[in-house]
Amino acid sequence: MPSKRFEKAAVLAEKLKTWNHNDVALAVKESLETESQNSWVYGVADSRVDNILETQNQINISADFDHPMECFYSFVMVGLQPPPEVVICVGKCIGNYFQNGGKISLDKAFFGNDHVASKSYAKSNYDKSLNSKYAFFEAIKDYSSRKSLEGKAEEFLSTRLDDYSTDIHSFLKGYDRWKSIKNK
Repeated sequence: MPSKRFEKAAVLAEKLKTWNHNDVALAVKESLETESQNSWVYGVADSRVDNILETQNQINISADFDHPMECFYSFVMVGLQPPPEVVICVGKCIGNYFQNGGKISLDKAFFGNDHVASKSYAKSNYDKSLNSKYAFFEAIKDYSSRKSLEGKAEEFLSTRLDDYSTDIHSFLKGYDRWKSIKNK
C-alpha cells in the first residue's frame, strides 16, 4: 500500500485531534523537505530549484507561535506569505470544518475542542493581544508626550483609533477594569 502524503503528520494530527499544532506543522515541513529532495533524485529538478528560490525570497521570522493558525494570521496581517507547512495545516483544518458539513465548530476544527465562548482560544488571548484597545493603549501609552493618563487616553483615542466620541473617563474606567482582570 503506497504511503499517503503527510502520513506522519496525519497520524500525529489524529492523536492530537487537530492539524493546528506546531508538532504537526514540523512533521509536514519534514515531508515537504523530503519531497523536495526526492524531486531532485527523480529528475524533477525544476521544482527543487523553484522551492529553493521561493524559500530564499521568504523573510525568516524567528518568533514562537502557539500554533500554526497564530503563525498564519501573524504573517498574513503584515503582508507576508506564511511558510508552506503552516498553509497546509491551516488548509487541513478548514477542510475538516467544511467536510463535516456544519456538524463541528471552528474551535473543534482548529483546536480539537468543542466551542465554549469563555474558554475559546480567541477569547483567552484577545485581552493579551493588541486587538484589544486596552492592551494596545497599555503598550503605547508611555510613548505619548502628554503627562496625565487622561491626556494620554485622549491622544490614543483620537490618533490611534480615530475615535473622537468616546468619553475619556469611560474609556479609563474600562481600562482600569481590564487591568484588574489581567493582573488576577
